[in-house]
Amino acid sequence: MNSNPSIPPGHGRPVECVTFDLDDTLWPVMPAIRHAEARFYAWLREHAPQVCARFDPEALVADRAAFMRAAAPEERHDLTRLRKRWLRGLAQRCDACPDTLEEEGFAVFWHARNEVTPFPEAVPVLERLQGRVILGAISNGNADVFRTPLGRYFDFAVGAAEAGVAKPGAEIFALAGRRAGVPAHAILHVGDDAVADVVGAREAGMQAAWYNPGALPWEHPSPAPLRIGRLERVPRLLDNP
Repeated sequence: MNSNPSIPPGHGRPVECVTFDLDDTLWPVMPAIRHAEARFYAWLREHAPQVCARFDPEALVADRAAFMRAAAPEERHDLTRLRKRWLRGLAQRCDACPDTLEEEGFAVFWHARNEVTPFPEAVPVLERLQGRVILGAISNGNADVFRTPLGRYFDFAVGAAEAGVAKPGAEIFALAGRRAGVPAHAILHVGDDAVADVVGAREAGMQAAWYNPGALPWEHPSPAPLRIGRLERVPRLLDNP
């Protein structure tokens, strides 16, 4: 909980809650995905070898990606449901057990998906913020922050599947605000995606900081946001208005 509700974020308004995007903000996403896909394929070799006879690892990833791309726009926010549908269809195409692939196969992937390696700055930053402000996660992915090494620092997490819409949709940010129990303008959201995180948060009435270690240019019609090249800047913003 926040022990000082009047901490300034460096642009004039008090911050009572800081929310973070997860993938590519607190940890690199592609190593986590590759690790999870490899763990899943190893499981397939033992439990559904007929799938491996038809698809090598690269072809299987490509098949899953094509299925996701073909999903209706109103379904794309729920990555867990889409993956389970793909797994059931994959089993049917390969004469494997649909229930086994959908439930056990998904569980193997998902547990490995949460075995992330945080960026080196993430733990010290969260340690500095914990207890000072409410800490939340807002993610379009299907990682569960409370199953990762960073879970102990967070007060709440909101995902796209639960909200019924992905960032930059307003409802996912509104749900985060309700979980935090503070007004939207008292929340600072930090994320790497210019549209999903920055534009979405600001349109929902929140403050936003763009985690932009690559120093990418701002290419959107709205005013340029606060940019941070390193996560350590977040607590420093609160220390030095």
